[in-house]
Amino acid sequence: MKLIRLIALPLLLISPAITSAASINDMQTCQATLNFVVSRLAAPPENYAAAEVATIKQGLTSYDDYIQREIITPGLLKFNNNDAARASAMQEQVDAYKAKVVESYAKRYPHNQLLTDYAIAINNCTKQAMPEGAEMDALKQALLMIVKLANR
Repeated sequence: MKLIRLIALPLLLISPAITSAASINDMQTCQATLNFVVSRLAAPPENYAAAEVATIKQGLTSYDDYIQREIITPGLLKFNNNDAARASAMQEQVDAYKAKVVESYAKRYPHNQLLTDYAIAINNCTKQAMPEGAEMDALKQALLMIVKLANR
């Protein structure tokens, strides 16, 4: 229970106003981490209930969408002086990078068992980019569920 509080507490204390500016490079790595964890749940261990898996997938997918919508897409457009074609080409590079990171994680963590390391890595992402409202609640529930399942 103490570990759950350790992870939940930073999520509750860091407000969006005081988080550091999120970089595209850091956030694409965060997206890769989110994608990897969701991929681990494609064939979850038998002791993970469908509702638990759904809670994690929903929270992580929502956070991934937030990062894309609020940081990656606008950041690529700004970097390319609002040239949508060039931003789209860069998005392909971002996606290729994320795929390589996911592949690297899959080699390092070959089993579908969730680890608290995943929750910690995702929680660290929130220090740079934290959603609000329902997206934040879904992410918090996902992280708490990862910790719960990792401790089974």
